[in-house]
Amino acid sequence: MTDSTDEFDTTSLSEASYGSRLHRDYLAHVFRWGWATKYIGEKAGRRVLEPGCGRDAPLAQILERLPGTNKRPDYYLGLDLGTVPHIKRRREGTATSKRLELRERFNFVERYQELVSEFGQTFDTAVSFEVIEHMTEAHGDTYLHGINALLPVGGTLLISTPVFNGSAAANHIREYTAEELDDKLTQAGFAPKDRFGTFASFNDIKRALKTQGDDEAEKLLEMYSRAREFYGDEVMACFLAPLFPDHSRNNAWVRTKVADV
Repeated sequence: MTDSTDEFDTTSLSEASYGSRLHRDYLAHVFRWGWATKYIGEKAGRRVLEPGCGRDAPLAQILERLPGTNKRPDYYLGLDLGTVPHIKRRREGTATSKRLELRERFNFVERYQELVSEFGQTFDTAVSFEVIEHMTEAHGDTYLHGINALLPVGGTLLISTPVFNGSAAANHIREYTAEELDDKLTQAGFAPKDRFGTFASFNDIKRALKTQGDDEAEKLLEMYSRAREFYGDEVMACFLAPLFPDHSRNNAWVRTKVADV
């Protein structure tokens, strides 16, 4: 689905478009959802906010189906500018979890104060995967400010976005370099905790390993090359990227809220 404006681009990753074929963007999303699910289940994610959950609400669907209620969040709120068909399925009774709520046609940038009035700072984890690049920089600032307003000090933000490399995707309104987004997150009251690459080309990984120039890097390159004989480049693009965020086209950050802004 694409409905672009000058301020927001509502492109949404769809299983119908990408899930039926190998595609590194979709696979990277799958790995991000798995990472978020693990983080929510094992660490500090009992009340989860996802502004920009996507029309398929994939993370919500994954969390909804996790075996064992102790792995599921106590409450999840997903919001999206577009329609979310998953809402209809829940109303039809195929997904009855009271732990998960989805709100469609919700402009978080313009309406986050409604959530502040309703929830206060009661979410302990916010998830934002591939969202901030689809809005203007000014809206991106407000978006991060809104997330800050709904998390307490000590709350966690999991955020991913492409790393601008001189050429942005056609449907991305504003891509950021890693340094730019680091600065934006810091200004929004989030201190750095961790950062991962989510996909990188084989040549980027080779350059990263050769730059290290030690025996361990050489062994890792041999392992990577051997695995590439079996896996396609779609999989390999995600394989070692977490180890080399500075050489990856896309990064995922873990940030901790340290102050209200």
